[in-house]
Amino acid sequence: MAGTAMSTSRLLTRLSIWAGLWFAAFIWAVNMQLGQILPYTDCGSQLHWSAITSFFGAALAMAAGLVSWLAARNATRDSDAAQGNTDLGRTVGALSASIFTFALLMQGVAAIVLTGCEK
Repeated sequence: MAGTAMSTSRLLTRLSIWAGLWFAAFIWAVNMQLGQILPYTDCGSQLHWSAITSFFGAALAMAAGLVSWLAARNATRDSDAAQGNTDLGRTVGALSASIFTFALLMQGVAAIVLTGCEK
């Protein structure tokens, strides 16, 4: 039983190290799809749903980057090679999450500027 708990903990730690890359990219992809659908509803209402979803996605992507950056503290320090992989993963995760956060913020700003009725 203890071996299973240890491997589950190790798996969760490794997934959280790369969360900034995979989760932030997934949020951005979902927002891109919503950006094709929501402008039609934005045109008919006063709420900018495209902007709301973009800013909410940016907050989630930023949180995923923070999870990646802080997850390395929980990683086991087995060897120098494992430490190098952990540092690489957390850096790539955090930096890619910041890029996706910036893209989501720019999509949110564009959704505020463009009302959805421009077609």
